[in-house]
Amino acid sequence: MTHPASDSGGVALTSALRPLLELETIQEDVFRGRSRENESTRTFGGLFAAQALVAAGRTVTDDRAAHSLHIVFLRPGAVGATTEYTVEKLRDGRGFSSRRVVAAQTGGDILHASVSFHVGEDGYEHTLRPPTVPDPDELPPAASWFTAAGAEVDDWYNTYLGSHPVDLRFVGEPPPLSARRGRPSTGLQVWIRSRDPLGDDPLTHASAVTYASDLFLLASALLPHGQAFGTGSVVGASLDHSMWFHRPFRADDWLLFDKGSPWAGSGRGLTNGSVFDRSGQLVASVIQEGLLRRVPAAAPQQQPVV
Repeated sequence: MTHPASDSGGVALTSALRPLLELETIQEDVFRGRSRENESTRTFGGLFAAQALVAAGRTVTDDRAAHSLHIVFLRPGAVGATTEYTVEKLRDGRGFSSRRVVAAQTGGDILHASVSFHVGEDGYEHTLRPPTVPDPDELPPAASWFTAAGAEVDDWYNTYLGSHPVDLRFVGEPPPLSARRGRPSTGLQVWIRSRDPLGDDPLTHASAVTYASDLFLLASALLPHGQAFGTGSVVGASLDHSMWFHRPFRADDWLLFDKGSPWAGSGRGLTNGSVFDRSGQLVASVIQEGLLRRVPAAAPQQQPVV
């Protein structure tokens, strides 16, 4: 599969997602993951979650596909550091396998994950219908939204979008632009795909979607308030992240991420998302809770999280 265009906007970036998902085996059930080459400002929780899923998946048989992933983030990772993933085999039954993953860097554990795998079987079927949105081929590249939008917003794009190895097509105005205009909204819809072909391993595609699922998820909790990360008024961090994988899909083809927030309060926000393929099938669901801490006007601006 070839991709004729990229949304990089000329930004120096890690253009390939697949190498980030190819973990090094240290010993039995222990793996090492690399960081993004251009990770100059902050780490990205979606990468740690994706690598934890890969580590767990490397310890189960090929007949079992990931169906659920539950992450608790313990502390921020160190920029540029490698991460070690230790997998504990909790159970291998007739239909399900359960794994526990601990991700650690020099400073200690950064996340704990629980992952479940299933052989799949016949059962009742129903599904959520997708929203009516334009096809990704009808939408402009993400970078075009930020052209002539001003240096401040352009820097936001270069740092927080151009640094990711994915292509994007926003269905509506991206969060930092809508926030500038004070336009509250109830959700965010964006088409996302890997910039590089990912091969045929279903685990790689599930991990790639896990990576992409963390983009704009917590940010959707600010949309009803006409706010966005990067304005200096709020700082956020992912606290936990859960995903469910419903059916096979390809993350190197366009997937629609429909994200929103049913609740925010007490300095936290709850967000959720549905992931649809181009045929309209619901392929994955995601829920995340995160910290939303207001920054006093006199305080120095802190690094945002998207």
